Amino acid sequence: MGKTAPTLQVTPLTLGMMSRIFLVQGDAGVIVVDAGMRGQTNRIIGALAQREIAPQDVRLLLITHGHLDHFGGAKALQARTGAPVAVHAQDADALRAGRNLPTFTPTSWPSALLMRVGASLMQGHADSALEPDIVFTTPWRLDDYGIAGEVIHTPGHTPGSVTLLLDNGVAIVGDLAMGNMLFPKRATAPLIAWNPERNWESLRLLLEHHPTLIYVTHGQPLTPAALHALLKQHT
Repeated sequence: MGKTAPTLQVTPLTLGMMSRIFLVQGDAGVIVVDAGMRGQTNRIIGALAQREIAPQDVRLLLITHGHLDHFGGAKALQARTGAPVAVHAQDADALRAGRNLPTFTPTSWPSALLMRVGASLMQGHADSALEPDIVFTTPWRLDDYGIAGEVIHTPGHTPGSVTLLLDNGVAIVGDLAMGNMLFPKRATAPLIAWNPERNWESLRLLLEHHPTLIYVTHGQPLTPAALHALLKQHT
């Protein structure tokens, strides 16, 4: 008899317009990918309760990158769950400071306008600062947390951006790409990037792993074909 494939379920938890975090349930564990912004923790705990998941059942809080809309609620969520917070070493200082580090630029004039409009929302707060429990630099398997998958480094949006590649082919990529607001099945580049060219390289790296479905924070899930089309536009 062949080995039984691990059970993996990804549930997006919507926190705002085109913004979400992800609940990942495996055979022997539950993790949360990203933590939303400061003030959204009660909403997350409520979403877990609706799925009959107690806060203490969460075994890991994985932060995809050091922007406040992804880690701003990590300190409060950790206090409620007791789960360790993990982040790539190159973005750990953002968590320690509790703010976005000034390492990014807009990738287009609309994103420059949005950055100016939303600047006050992204200034950070002392309540968001925390010392991460796990700081990693290499590909990292999550089997010890009950999840059959690997975290890989996909820099570009930020220096320490990461992607969770599950063994069933599903990928959770943070802001490596976005969904198009007008055409949800289309992919777009992130609005801002520390290094746009590195982001394109990371997108190519992701596709080399042959994902079957790609979850992005901002937008609907994307197909590999949508990402290939985005790369074709760039080249």
